[in-house]
Amino acid sequence: MTVPVEESWVSPTSTRNNRKWLGFKSVAIAYLAAAGDFVVLLAGSAVGHSLYEQLAFGILADPSVYIGIGLLVATIFVLAMGGAHAYRPAEILAFRRQLLLICTLLPAVLLFLLAVVFFLKIGDTISRGAILSTAAISIAALMSVRVLWYRHLTKAIAFASFPTRRVLLVCNERTVIADIREKAALCGYSVKHTLTLSERTLASSSMLFQQHGISDVDEVLVAWSDYENLTALQSCLCALQQFCVPVNVMFGGLVGDVVDGVAHNVGEKRLFQAHRPPLDFYERACKRVFDIGFSLAALAAMLPVCLVIAIAIKIDSRGPVFFAQSRKGYSGRTFRILKFRSMSVMEDAGNVRQATRGDPRVTRVGSFIRSSSLDELPQFWNVLKGDMSVVGPRPHALAHDDLYDVQIARYASRRHVKPGLTGWAQVNGCRGETPTVDKMAERVRHDIWYINNWSLWLDFRIIFLTVLGMQDRSNVY
Repeated sequence: MTVPVEESWVSPTSTRNNRKWLGFKSVAIAYLAAAGDFVVLLAGSAVGHSLYEQLAFGILADPSVYIGIGLLVATIFVLAMGGAHAYRPAEILAFRRQLLLICTLLPAVLLFLLAVVFFLKIGDTISRGAILSTAAISIAALMSVRVLWYRHLTKAIAFASFPTRRVLLVCNERTVIADIREKAALCGYSVKHTLTLSERTLASSSMLFQQHGISDVDEVLVAWSDYENLTALQSCLCALQQFCVPVNVMFGGLVGDVVDGVAHNVGEKRLFQAHRPPLDFYERACKRVFDIGFSLAALAAMLPVCLVIAIAIKIDSRGPVFFAQSRKGYSGRTFRILKFRSMSVMEDAGNVRQATRGDPRVTRVGSFIRSSSLDELPQFWNVLKGDMSVVGPRPHALAHDDLYDVQIARYASRRHVKPGLTGWAQVNGCRGETPTVDKMAERVRHDIWYINNWSLWLDFRIIFLTVLGMQDRSNVY
């Protein structure tokens, strides 16, 4: 049997040339990005102070004091970004996450600085106006740098403009190779050779590795999802032990989901938490305080919008302004979810049909408020009551819960936290209609990941991504 060996989109000639590119490897991108931020913040501090003094007082003041402040701000900011692993190539390409980190961490650092100034009573020597102008200039400059990084790094990866670690990808016949190549490229790897193993080739796999490029790569990546044939994986790993190259194994499917969990050591063994315990008292308190504060602020800010929507609904069609429907919340408890009415019907309980594109039940006003998610605004009242949270798995109609509880094994695990107005699934493209079980299973997978990885910071991130993603109405109707 012929074993397919595929060359990656980076040619061997190109790779050899790129490995000499300025002597840098792809890991240097993190250091270059951190150094760039440091310089930008240092320059922003000096420019912000000088500009403020010039505009406010018409003088050109000595910026040396603010250069010192810039050193402090830049150091704390770069360390915080490094702690969040934000300088990895794959993270730099996550443009929205970068903007979120900049808009969160830099103001936090400056607020900390102002608090220190206040408690040390040295406010007379440091202008708050200069700090505010510095903040505005620094944020704008950091965002501009991120745009440049994003544009350049995307092209650099596509054309292998910086050295990457050459990889031999070993997989079985059912592996989707294109997805692995794309993800590996974002992490500084280039798949130079692909070796697809089958049962007939396992006995001679050691010879196949020698024949098909293992001496010409830096690492071996074994991608495995065939758990019915673990003997094949064991044979493959045993054959690779004789070669002096690092070997990494990447699992898909159920095992991949398990090893994504939090890891602990028990002796020499590694445990993976497949199901996290419920939030403790402190975590529940933090989430509840945030929910109350955010929902109060949102209701106060959006009250004029809500009044306009209510009037438009009454003018557009007959029926009540609000639509209430039974949903399952935390631990399966039933509650009544509130929405602005967007349809000409009031379906509930077992008589519920998902909205589809061009659905005649959707009113004219309803079409707009559904596509812009404005119909969800009354759910901030559910958050205040404690039935829901700002962030969590989206609750579904009872009829859909009964259907998917049977068809999707982990569906009920979504109810281990309060349902939310938005969630990790929604910011990852799982919005709107779920016409197939596979679509719902994908949404459930994202929801379970959120539950197992919850943090208050993750909630902030999801809210920010939700706001940015509201302009995309392609899957909502």
